[in-house]
Amino acid sequence: MAKLIDVEERDIDYIFGKNKPYRLDVYQRDYRWSDSKDYKIVSQLLWDIELRFENNLKVNKRNNIVELPEILSDVSANFKAYFLNTIMLNEQDGDIFIVDGQQRLTTILLILIKLYHIGKNNIVSNIINVEKILGEKIYEEDKAGIKHFKISNIDRNKIISKIFHEEEIKDEDINNITQSNLVNNYAVISKYFDKYFANSKNEFDSVKYNYYIYNLTEKVLIIEQVIKHKEDVAMIFETANDRGKSLESHEVLKGMLLGVLEGEEKEVCNTIWNNALTTFFDIDGNYKNVDEFFRTYFRAKYADNRSQYDSFAGKYHRNLLSNEKIINDLDRNNPNKIKSFIENEFLYFYKTYIEIFKIAKEETNIWVGSNYANDRGQQALLILSALNYNDSEKSQKIALIAKKVDQLFTIAKLTGFYDNNAQQQEYHNINREIRGKRASEINEIFTNLIVKHLNKQGLPVNSYEEIFQYTYFQSAKNDGRFTKYILARIDHYLADLLSEQSFAKQESLYEITHSGNKPVNGFHTEHIFAFNDKIMNEFTDEKGEYDENLFLTERNRLGAVILLKGNENIRLSNWIYKRKRKSYSDSGFIWNRILTDSINKASINSCNDDIKEHFKSYLPNEKGLLDKEVIEERQKLLFKIIKRIYS
Repeated sequence: MAKLIDVEERDIDYIFGKNKPYRLDVYQRDYRWSDSKDYKIVSQLLWDIELRFENNLKVNKRNNIVELPEILSDVSANFKAYFLNTIMLNEQDGDIFIVDGQQRLTTILLILIKLYHIGKNNIVSNIINVEKILGEKIYEEDKAGIKHFKISNIDRNKIISKIFHEEEIKDEDINNITQSNLVNNYAVISKYFDKYFANSKNEFDSVKYNYYIYNLTEKVLIIEQVIKHKEDVAMIFETANDRGKSLESHEVLKGMLLGVLEGEEKEVCNTIWNNALTTFFDIDGNYKNVDEFFRTYFRAKYADNRSQYDSFAGKYHRNLLSNEKIINDLDRNNPNKIKSFIENEFLYFYKTYIEIFKIAKEETNIWVGSNYANDRGQQALLILSALNYNDSEKSQKIALIAKKVDQLFTIAKLTGFYDNNAQQQEYHNINREIRGKRASEINEIFTNLIVKHLNKQGLPVNSYEEIFQYTYFQSAKNDGRFTKYILARIDHYLADLLSEQSFAKQESLYEITHSGNKPVNGFHTEHIFAFNDKIMNEFTDEKGEYDENLFLTERNRLGAVILLKGNENIRLSNWIYKRKRKSYSDSGFIWNRILTDSINKASINSCNDDIKEHFKSYLPNEKGLLDKEVIEERQKLLFKIIKRIYS
């Protein structure tokens, strides 16, 4: 039976002594090792090598050995080896490709470079030949004197060159996570070795250095697996990396897809893929959103029910082997399909996905921004579901679906018929129903599904228009973060209507709703009716006695709550309305200023919308209080505005 893989035990001398650089196949383009807070993987490698090396020195080092031949003989004969794990290689057309293991090889290259620098900066009579023993393992030099580093890749050559030549690396040189980790890990390695080779007098210990170099190059061993035939590379890589935590799903997915391509087609698609990773990296300085994009995309295009939706939660790439629709669309026996997917659908939809979040964060569309503020991440799923490749209705669909998602969430919240689990299930239905449909169809489908959903939750309406009856909104109450959202959304509407300034226009909806942990600069809800005896005594039962339940119910109705910035709500504390009124007037929110008659009269006069006829301000009564009947009037006005926004 023909062998798929040749396996040999190799030392660093052999691995880095080859006369050709290692190239990185599409499978592992990113250098991910880093000394994170949770696991210092680079430092751990250094410590592990040190532990075996120090033990070798203690047990085997012959006293007073300082000459290089004796040191080399001592290490070769007496030092025990340290096993550094496995690498997987494939040779194609004379080039050697790293299929798996580039993380440790790249880290060893950085270690060799640092040791090279130490040797060059500490020339003494009995030091090793740094250029030969280390330099020849770091780079190959062509006839023109150009150095080609032993691990060669366009993503990292510039950074490795700067590290090797000890040149300044600027922020603009760092464009992806590979480059960031190269710089950070070299700093870790440098700090470690600068300390390690200093003796008790803080002098360079050349004997220890020589021992370490010989130990590293001869006694640090790697199992080299060489895949014999290039057509087996994708299969072996996929099997080797689909267990444990070695690679993220998008990395395995890349190997599964690009592994079936060859030559120029592979490089073209690899460039598209890596450009995508760079784009994601530029957003958050990591790749956490890459897997989230693929989960969202595959769910949008292939999940018809909850079970299929959940199948993309973990190692979603396995659906390429089990989901019949995906197997057909991404048929790995047909490289043309893979090439077409990378060059068309992948490119279009990942850019759209990023565009959606850009619109959300910058709030260039109020509906998209609203869902972002309310953590309605499913809007991206539904937008991708509705869109077709190069969709002529793209902008229209983004705005429409965002509006419908906000309507579904907000109306359910305000009417008291919101159930998170029920809405999650509804998203699965909507995802299936609107997939690839035209905008006009989507509008009707989504609207009908909103009505059916609210029906199932107990709201007795037969059409979307029937929802907007005051009786269904009459009990709308304070609801934590959502209250901040709806009041900010109302103020945003009023600011546009009256051409007035408002914090709701100056700050994003997301900042307003998510800034509760900022006492000074955050936004907080304020109950107009405070815990004050004079106020509480106004809420009595039929016997004229204080009715705590009535007070709490009325106090928490949406019409009795406003937004304030900073610690103003704490400062006002349990004041009565007369003392609070000035702060409300100066609060920067139009909804508060309507209450206190502090809206610019010119803004009111120039407004052509008849809703202004319902604006009503309130003076304190003879007790300095706000009459409790005001709550109902404010609640009705809120409903009129909400109806304008959401109907």
